[in-house]
Amino acid sequence: MFKLIKNGTIYAPEEKGAKDILIYDEKIIKIEENISPPNNFACETIDASDKIIYPGFIDNHVHLIGADDGQGPMGRTHDIAWKDIVESGTTTLVGCLGSSRFVRSLQSLYIKTLELDMMGLSTYMYTGSFVIPPPTLTGEIRKDVYLIPKVIGLKTAISDPTTNHHTWRDLANIASELLYGSSIANKHAVLHVHVGRQKTRMNRIFELIDNTGINPARVIPTHINRRDPDVIEQAIEYTKMGGIVDLSSLMRREEGTLTGLKPDLAVKRMLDEGAVLENLTMSSDGNVPQPIRDDKMKQIGRYIAPLDLNRREIRDMANNGVCSFSDSLKIMTSNVAKALGIKKGRIAEGYDADMVIADNIDKMRVEQVFSRGKQVVRDGEAVWKTHFQRDPYYHQYR
Repeated sequence: MFKLIKNGTIYAPEEKGAKDILIYDEKIIKIEENISPPNNFACETIDASDKIIYPGFIDNHVHLIGADDGQGPMGRTHDIAWKDIVESGTTTLVGCLGSSRFVRSLQSLYIKTLELDMMGLSTYMYTGSFVIPPPTLTGEIRKDVYLIPKVIGLKTAISDPTTNHHTWRDLANIASELLYGSSIANKHAVLHVHVGRQKTRMNRIFELIDNTGINPARVIPTHINRRDPDVIEQAIEYTKMGGIVDLSSLMRREEGTLTGLKPDLAVKRMLDEGAVLENLTMSSDGNVPQPIRDDKMKQIGRYIAPLDLNRREIRDMANNGVCSFSDSLKIMTSNVAKALGIKKGRIAEGYDADMVIADNIDKMRVEQVFSRGKQVVRDGEAVWKTHFQRDPYYHQYR
């Protein structure tokens, strides 16, 4: 089935002006002005006049099967809601475990990536968790990487009280296993590193690179928009040496993270101090429990962090003069694809038809979303609702 999207202003993420996009099955096959529907073939035409079109977001850190973030049984979240994913304009996700590896498993995470893939999204996962030696699916890091296509990296943690206080040698051991597995599988794989609140910040990563010579682009610290301690300072230097750093869109004091800085403010500081924009990415850390605090910062409740915080931050970067709209989009699209080594994050011929039609740059209200050519959001609402219908037999027992 062909789809033809007409007259939208394309940000690919670079601005391309008003053009038409022809989709066949899962792929973009043509981008030009004034494309006509193909003769003798069924073709759905979508009018995107006065709208913007940009690549579907790539969220490289999502708790697809929930998390508790140390808040105990009452803080446990459930599997991520489909509606939360697609209505945020997210079409590619990388799932991970948090610190709660005892009540959740990599096996469950893997099944969730398969489920979402079957529903039309593009999904990947990190093996491992906070500890060393890490949990794995097959018993070995290298086997996870080269036997399981969904595995595109390994998650670990530093500078956090919940870890077993890794040294650079510990990181070197797991990184070597990761890179060996990726070389055999001929795929790109990254060490995705949670950076916690301890004063050691990113020190172990710098020691790892100094002592082993590993390419900094293969070791990606996340949660770097931490202002106390000042992780941002080290993150700026890391981008200058070729490293890629990942901000978390939920990390701001106003939304419960006392040590975080709102990402648009963090990116402004980073760019002002010489950080390399192409080496910046952002993820939601979505579907984790976050505290609701009163005016004295005392926790009075919880909420589940949505993926849509990414859209707010990309919009705020552009509207608050941090960078252009195209550059802000790169932080959630092409930069992430480059970091993960996947062919995603662009509106271009030969790429998957992952795209969002939104109202304008000022609001970025998501109106329609296509993932691998399939429409998953129409008129701002998820097209699909649930696998399960109401029990048709229940009335017999009422």
